[in-house]
Amino acid sequence: MDKTIPFDYLLDYLPAGIVVKPAIGMFYIYFDQKIVLIFRKVNKNPQHNGIWISTKREDHASLKTEIPAITDFELEEGFDTTWLLLSDSHDDFENAAIQLCELVLRKDKRIGKVTAKSKAIFGN
Repeated sequence: MDKTIPFDYLLDYLPAGIVVKPAIGMFYIYFDQKIVLIFRKVNKNPQHNGIWISTKREDHASLKTEIPAITDFELEEGFDTTWLLLSDSHDDFENAAIQLCELVLRKDKRIGKVTAKSKAIFGN
C-alpha cells in the first residue's frame, strides 16, 4: 500500500503541531484537539479524491462562499454527511487548498470537530 501523503506540499501551509494519521487510502489531519481535514487520492471512487473538510452543516454556506471550489460531499443517495469536499479535479484546486489550509492555520471555528479519536490523539 502506498503511504505517500497526497498533496503533501500543503503540509507547508498547515500549522506546526498537526498530527497526520494514515488510514486506508487517506490521511487524517488533526489539529488543536480536532479532526480538521482528510487528504484522499486513490483509484477507487475517484470522485471522492481531494480534501475532505470537517465542519458543521451551519458553516457550509459561508465556507462555500469564501472558497467557491468547495462542494457538498456526494455519497450514496440517502447518506447524509456534514463533511465538505474540495475535489482534486477542480480547476482551482491548488489555490483553494492553500486558502483552506490558511483557515486551519488561523484556527477558523468553522473547520474541525472534536471526536473521541481526536481527544485520544492529543491525550485528553
